[in-house]
Amino acid sequence: MRLLLDTHIFLWFISADKRLKQELAAAIRNPENDVYLSSASVWEAIVKHQIGKLPLPQPAPISVT
Repeated sequence: MRLLLDTHIFLWFISADKRLKQELAAAIRNPENDVYLSSASVWEAIVKHQIGKLPLPQPAPISVT
């Protein structure tokens, strides 16, 4: 199965948030599934962090090349 994670589902998954249903967490962990995250989700997380709506445990590395 192919899974495209929404930004909040990805954040809930990586932070072990209790709002993420166990069935969905199991599907994400299942090695038989292909799990995708849109580059737009990465952008959204960075923007939310920059405006103070998404605290991170450490600063996000930003590289401009």
